[in-house]
Amino acid sequence: MECAQWVLLPADVRRMALSYPGGEGEVPAHVTCELDPHPHGEHMAHLRYLAPAGDVPDELWLVWGGVAGMELRCLPACELTGPSENISCWLPVRHRGGHVWERHE
Repeated sequence: MECAQWVLLPADVRRMALSYPGGEGEVPAHVTCELDPHPHGEHMAHLRYLAPAGDVPDELWLVWGGVAGMELRCLPACELTGPSENISCWLPVRHRGGHVWERHE
């Protein structure tokens, strides 16, 4: 089985994401896993950018399919850059699979 094509956000999860401190932008009604296809483990989708506040990570992600069910997590972005310095991997730090730029090589 590959990554779930999409998941509908339950109303309570969507409300929590919208009310998250420092959140910027809208929260979609449904999302797709943004990691490379994988048959098991957690799926992840970016929901919102968060205004930096000290040590607080700056990205809000929806995580589902793992032991915890569906949850929101604050995770910093992957710090690696691609073939040129202006291409960065926006997936969460220590993500599984390839970096964003490797998908289009």
